[in-house]
Formats: sequence, structure tokens, C-alpha cells
Amino acid sequence: MREGAGPIEADHSRRERTRQPRRAHFEREQPNTKRVAIVGPSAASLTVAMGAMIHEIRRRGNVVACFTPHIDRTSRQILNRLHASVKELPRFRRLFSPLADQRSVARLVKAFRELRPHIVTAYSPKAAVLAGLAGRLVGIERRVAIIGELGGAFSDNADTASKKGSKWQRSLLRLAFRLNDTVVILNEENHKLLQSQNFLSSRLRQFPVNGTGIDLRQFPVAQLPPLDRGVIFLFVGSLDKRLGVHDFCEAARLLRAKKGKYHCLLTGPEMRGPNAFPRAKVEAYREFVQYLGPQADPRPYIARSHVVVLPALGDAIPLALMEAIAMGRPIITSTARGCRVVVREGSNGLLVPPGDAKALASAMARLLLRPDLIPAMARSSREVAEAQFDERRITGQLMEALGL
Repeated sequence: MREGAGPIEADHSRRERTRQPRRAHFEREQPNTKRVAIVGPSAASLTVAMGAMIHEIRRRGNVVACFTPHIDRTSRQILNRLHASVKELPRFRRLFSPLADQRSVARLVKAFRELRPHIVTAYSPKAAVLAGLAGRLVGIERRVAIIGELGGAFSDNADTASKKGSKWQRSLLRLAFRLNDTVVILNEENHKLLQSQNFLSSRLRQFPVNGTGIDLRQFPVAQLPPLDRGVIFLFVGSLDKRLGVHDFCEAARLLRAKKGKYHCLLTGPEMRGPNAFPRAKVEAYREFVQYLGPQADPRPYIARSHVVVLPALGDAIPLALMEAIAMGRPIITSTARGCRVVVREGSNGLLVPPGDAKALASAMARLLLRPDLIPAMARSSREVAEAQFDERRITGQLMEALGL
């Protein structure tokens, strides 16, 4: 899932190759210019989660080179507009894969020797292992792991991860911390959990932050629509079971038995894989939920809603929730670590147990029966966004972690 978000991944089916920049390019740089190598699981994830960081690194006069296995055309264009070069890596799996991992490390070692980066940073546990090892082999002192979602091994619900998978996930994370000198944890609650389980040694420079933030200028407060035609609940995110899309659809059906007028809207792209919630299943709820298709820009949909609902299951902070509170919308989400940090219970939103459609329907009914609560909760949401999730402040913390 994207750190954030209603995650929206770009199409990875088309890949392009670019030439590696020549060393002579860096010899013309100013003496105080820093070269930063960023490794991630996909170009799309780097644009979504690391875009603001890349922009700030470049704004400060430094050079950025991105390395990733999956490079789709749109993400390449976005990274190029940020003046970051993009280089393709062999595909690496989420856990350990000796042959593929060896190829990735070899490719990174070769690239690092050519580019001579001052700083290597990586987004995701697997990327942090590969980049940390390659950086250590080349002799790069500043190696920064940026960790968003910890995964099922750290889930509040132990049943979500097999014992074998949980063991490998934990081993991967420990290795990532061992190979890097600095770690950024994109959820303050995850940082506390890792500390309590002795994952973080005292030698590590540690930077706990709440996500990568939201640009409050790009997501200004939107006036609430009139309530006379009913409360509009919006789910914004891909059709992913991990985001709770099925729970939203089922809650919309259960809500039919409650008093009051309401509309349930769903917008987001379809997806593939074991966590996909097929379009056909969404259509089965068309009497209760209006599916609006994928969205290029979530702001118009958030603006036409009264309440944003995203009962996600993971520990990464969904970008959709940060976007919603920035625009001044109450939210209903789950008590999962990645979601509850966005909510002040009863003030700017409501919390329900993950995977509990009945509890979700009850929370929606509470606002359906008391729509007069919505304006004050909307104001509180913007206050939370400004206090905790301002992208400019969080990006400044990321620059400190990188040593820039």
C-alpha cells in the first residue's frame, strides 16, 4: 500500500531505459553540492512518497539520482520534471531472493562507484537493505533508511501474517537497520513499537515523523456542501481490500436501515493481485454505493463530500486521510496504527475496529443522525493537518536526517 494513501500505483508494464549520467557532469558542480542516491521499490512510490523530499533536495542545489526496478512513463516524467535522473534496477522481491538481490547490489555498487554519492537513502525495508549494503561496500558514510509500512509481522492482528513470513519480515528490518546509520520512521507510533521491541540500537540516528506530510497550499480548505440533500460519505482509494473498500460497501448497505438521507460515493482505480476487490463486487453494491471510477485528482471529490471514510488495515499513514483533513473533512477510519494518528476521536473524526463493517456503519450513522457535528469536526480536521502533517515542516526534518 502506498504510504499513503489511498494508494494509487502507476502502470508498471512499460519501462524505458536512460543513460547513466557521466562523471564529468558532477565535476562541474559547485564545491558544496551534494549528490544523493535514492533507491525505492518503484518509480511511482518515489514520486508519491518522496516527491516533496526530492524537490527540496534539488531546490537546495543538490543532485538526485533515483534507482528502482519499476519505471513507468508517467513517473519517469514526474521525476525528470523534478530534475532527478532515473535508473533501472533488476526487480527485487519484498523479502529475500539471493540471486535477484545479488544482481541489484552489484548494479548499485557499480552505479555508486560512478556517481560517487555523498548520501544514499532508500524507501522500504528491502530497498534499505540493498542500498545500505551497496553503500557500505563503496564506503558511503551517510546511509539513510526510510521506513513507511512495517508490514503484517507487526500487525495488531497476529493472524494477518504467517509465522514464517513474520520471521522473514522482522529479519529484513533488522538487517536494514544494521546496514544504515540513520533511520526515518514514517509513523511515530511505529517508532515507539520498534523501540519497545528492541529493533533500534542506540548508534542509529532516529527520526520519527508522521508520514511525508501534505502540501497544505495544494489542498486548501473546501467549503462544505449543503446538508439539506443528505450526508455524502466518500471512500477515496484504490479497490484494495487492505484499504477496507469491502467494509465501506457493506457499511453502506447496512446504513440503509438507519434514519436520514445519505449518499455513499467511491472513487479510485482498480487493481490486480490477491488484495484486489474486483469491480464486479463493487457493482454488486450499486444500489448502495455509486462508483465514480478512478481519479486523477482527488480534490474535486473530497470537496463534494461531507465525510471521508477509509477503514484501512495497515500501519502506513494513508495519504488520502491527510488530504481529507487538509481540506477540512471529518474522517472515519480504523484503529490501525497508520490510521488512528490522523484522528482526534470525537473531535475531527471517529475510529472503528479494522474489518468491522457493522461498527463502521454505526459510526457513519452517528454523523448521519447528527449532521450538526460535521462543521466543527471539519474545522478540527484542518487544525490537525496544520499541527501534525504540514509537508514543509516534515520535509525539513527529512533534510536534517539526510544531513542537508
